[in-house]
Amino acid sequence: MCLANLFTGFAAWNEPGGVPAAQLPTAATDPAAAFLIRALVDGKFYSLFSLLFGVGFAVQLQSATARGDAQLLTYRRRLWVMLGIGLVHLLFIWPGDILAFYALVGLLLVRLRHLPDRAIGRWAVGLLLLPVPLWAVFWLGGGWQARLPLTPAAPFYAVAQALDQPLHITSFYQVVANSDWVFFAKAMRSGFFYRAGDLLFQWRICKVLAMFLLGLWVGRHQVSRQLDAYRPLLRRVALGGLVLGLAASLLNAYLDHGRAYNLGQTPGLSFAVLYALGVAPLALGYAATFALAWRRPGAQQVLRQLAPLGRMALTCYLSQSFIGAFLFYGLGLGWAGKVGPTLLWPLAAGVVGGQLLFCRWWLKRYQFGPAEWVWRSLSYRRAQPLRRKAALAAAA
Repeated sequence: MCLANLFTGFAAWNEPGGVPAAQLPTAATDPAAAFLIRALVDGKFYSLFSLLFGVGFAVQLQSATARGDAQLLTYRRRLWVMLGIGLVHLLFIWPGDILAFYALVGLLLVRLRHLPDRAIGRWAVGLLLLPVPLWAVFWLGGGWQARLPLTPAAPFYAVAQALDQPLHITSFYQVVANSDWVFFAKAMRSGFFYRAGDLLFQWRICKVLAMFLLGLWVGRHQVSRQLDAYRPLLRRVALGGLVLGLAASLLNAYLDHGRAYNLGQTPGLSFAVLYALGVAPLALGYAATFALAWRRPGAQQVLRQLAPLGRMALTCYLSQSFIGAFLFYGLGLGWAGKVGPTLLWPLAAGVVGGQLLFCRWWLKRYQFGPAEWVWRSLSYRRAQPLRRKAALAAAA
């Protein structure tokens, strides 16, 4: 997620108005580095995040059932609090926020929690493929040249452009590279509508809800607790997902028709098809591969070292935005447009490595990450105990 957000947003690499990509010191290797990000990372990790969200929902559902909360009132509050956190994040820090959208789709998932297993499979496959014909309808209807473009994104983009006009904004680089707080705050208002438009234009609700549902199935059957029993299925998913997902994703990254997709041009159809065939299968292949690796003592020992990141996932996600803003925005160090994809790989690894060290230090002293504590306290409508008993005893 960190690398994907740096590449698609904060870095503003090759954006109009920025430093030409050919003038960067890493120009020789940047195309290959960008190709690998598009093929192996972009889209795959929000899909993994979505799958884990569905697994978490299944766990919450089981807990709610055990304590008699059939209406999932506490979980619904968690989603509303997440929506609030996401909106603050979206409006003031990073226009690529995913939390607010996840909260809204999560409310829809609550309504679908009683779907039987077979229906979940049908829904997931249908939802993952649905964006292809929906984009084709938009394209066949004239794309953006039509009098009334056949996409729900159109009014949101229109509002965003109207908000940008008085500020004379012509590119995303202009927003992130500026060093004026007032200008940035005004520009982020249009960022809200651009984000909503992007999510609607890409039919992200279909993709995310599909992965939520698959995660619900995984959590419902407690696959993580029965890895040996599900080993044959995991092996099929790993093999099939990696083969199909890698083939489609590599071809999609090679063709690089994402711009044509956004403009409603004919080559965009190949992007839509290959995205549907590549992103979710590869994400599932990654997940199944990690699950199979967990069964091996040596690999499990390595993977356990990463557990603190998972326990503080919300804190890590939000802090990555603060770090990205500090490094790339003109309000910070102003690296936007000056760092190519080659350097984003070690930079993302450094950020995540630093977060891992911080998470380990924090969790020795506290039960939850700072963002998790706020989320949990607001959800339960009272401040939750934060410090660990051992830390309190040592302090005493």
